[in-house]
Amino acid sequence: MQMFERILYPTDFSENSVKAMEYAVKVSQANNAELIILYTYRLINNGHSDDIVHRNNLTELGRNEFEKVDNAFLGSSGVNYTFRSEVGFIVDRILANTVENNVDLVILCDDVNKKIESKAEKGQEKLMKRINCPVMLVPEDMPVEV
Repeated sequence: MQMFERILYPTDFSENSVKAMEYAVKVSQANNAELIILYTYRLINNGHSDDIVHRNNLTELGRNEFEKVDNAFLGSSGVNYTFRSEVGFIVDRILANTVENNVDLVILCDDVNKKIESKAEKGQEKLMKRINCPVMLVPEDMPVEV
């Protein structure tokens, strides 16, 4: 029985995030679910370059990191997946993607969860009050097997 059709996995491409992405792939395989990988970033430019160059650099960084995991294990996983790179607050982008893509499950790694918790605007509280699907937290020491 398929429990989830679409799974959202927000990533920052940290070591912990990539390891937990392997777990998200396993959950997707077990459910024959589509995996949506979401990379979000803010356009905070400390005056080092013009805004267009800064945005392009951040977009390219996300694309390069995605290509690494795609080549390492995603491409050979058999999972139907898409990669989304979006500008904005991580909580807002997670909430929007759950609605826009009819997501059944959000999987968070420790690193991304800590970023959400540390937000001054009470990111964790905002996410949990407004999310329309289950959220699974993958602890840092979680084995990859499902």
